[in-house]
Amino acid sequence: MNDAQAQSNRASEDLPPLPSQHRRLLLAGLAGAGAASMGSQVSGCAIAGQASPGPMASAPRGALPGSIAEAGKALRAGAFTSEELTKAYLRAIAESQPKLNAFITVTADQAVAQARRLDQELRAGKDRGRLHGIPIVHKDLFDTAGVATTVGSEFFKGRTPRNDATVVARMAEAGVVSLGKTNMNEFAAGTSGTNAFFGDVHNPWDLARSAGGSSSGTGAAIAAGLCLGGTGSDTGGSIRVPASWNGITGIRPTFGRVSLSGVYPRAYSLDCAGPLARSVADVAALLQAMVGYDPTYKDSVRAPAEDFSSRLAAGIRGLKIGIIDNYTYRDVDPDVVHAVQAAAQVLERLGATVLQVRIPMLAGPLEYSSLFNILLYEFNQILGVEYRATADKNLFGPIVRGNIARGETVSREFYERSLRERAQKKRDFREVFKQVDALITPTMPTVAPVLSASGDTYDRGRQFALPFSWVGVPSISVPCGFGAGGLPIGMQIVGDEMQEALLLRIAAAYEGATPHHRARPPAFTTTRI
Repeated sequence: MNDAQAQSNRASEDLPPLPSQHRRLLLAGLAGAGAASMGSQVSGCAIAGQASPGPMASAPRGALPGSIAEAGKALRAGAFTSEELTKAYLRAIAESQPKLNAFITVTADQAVAQARRLDQELRAGKDRGRLHGIPIVHKDLFDTAGVATTVGSEFFKGRTPRNDATVVARMAEAGVVSLGKTNMNEFAAGTSGTNAFFGDVHNPWDLARSAGGSSSGTGAAIAAGLCLGGTGSDTGGSIRVPASWNGITGIRPTFGRVSLSGVYPRAYSLDCAGPLARSVADVAALLQAMVGYDPTYKDSVRAPAEDFSSRLAAGIRGLKIGIIDNYTYRDVDPDVVHAVQAAAQVLERLGATVLQVRIPMLAGPLEYSSLFNILLYEFNQILGVEYRATADKNLFGPIVRGNIARGETVSREFYERSLRERAQKKRDFREVFKQVDALITPTMPTVAPVLSASGDTYDRGRQFALPFSWVGVPSISVPCGFGAGGLPIGMQIVGDEMQEALLLRIAAAYEGATPHHRARPPAFTTTRI
């Protein structure tokens, strides 16, 4: 047993008990799966080692599928049904929940019933496409009809929407099975994956460490093999941070490309929704189901239909990739620098030209506090009235209380001036795409910190997330190596507006040339179908 595994095992022994409400929600969700489906327990965890990936194709017979494509092929060949696959994932969730705390609500009854209907459709010749019968999870700020959507808060513990969010409805139409709602930073406030009411989410690579936030439960569940993908939201990094720290892939699309109708907001002018999964191809398939114009969402953009999967194998020969002068490697831990530099060399070997570029807004010391104040002003406009009208402020966690207090100090004049300046800064930023096709940076300047790390430690990670959120361009995080203790490192690839297909193509080329995405954490499920 190596040091990282020993530390992970010690952490699981020392975990605090789950809050009583969380235990109630979990057990209520799992009860419907039935004793037969939930009764068999598998001891131990799959230990992949720090950096010794093994392709899922070599997994033993009966192992859970390694990808959406693999699951789809097996479903259509009759190797198993969606119901059998769903019940296997529900068993895996039940076994992993005490360690990871990735879920707030598990919708076992609904998931099994949904899987049965999809099996019937497939037998009758109705095939909804690549996601037909595929079990996924939703972050608990996406409205789900008849299912609690708490936004990670005690304040909203009884909130049950009447309608699905547009993303949830679209994905259901595409044929996914929803296993439940994942844990998150309360009101999506923060990148730590901590939650004062539902408990902290634990990183499957090392249970003492953060799974990242705010889409922490989705990231941890995917990394641990508890589903085949999931939804997240990203205001200042909340998809990309858990992707990086859990060793998976996640994409923040162009602002407005995915509808946020029915998604509880964090900051109107920065929020995006997107998918996370264990491979680029899986992310592309999930994103396909999520995008599209929605007249009920005021910032929804119209775009020509495109297949995000069609050019994943096209390669990157001839593309130009930018390293940003005095930014890409500034204030970055040495192991992260080494991993991203090695990734840049891989891109060159694949035929891309890697060159240095300068972006004026990123060249000097960035005022992250100024950008963050814009976020907090909008957050105060969203939640402030309800917050101030609530007598018991302890219904809100300390991060939210601090965010509201700071947001109240941001003037309307500052906010409106910042928005006026934003359009010009965005135009200035996009000039770089006349020189290069895409940019690369670390996703995060560090590997996952311990859950008890200071706020300053977590805030340090905003440097590679918030600026690209501010200008509204898409970015994807893909695993690019391992650092201290075998913890994952992510590379961020940034493109111009509406260039998701290009980013996915670059990420797929890199992924195909490296083994990092195939590595599995010590807490990876051992459940079998």
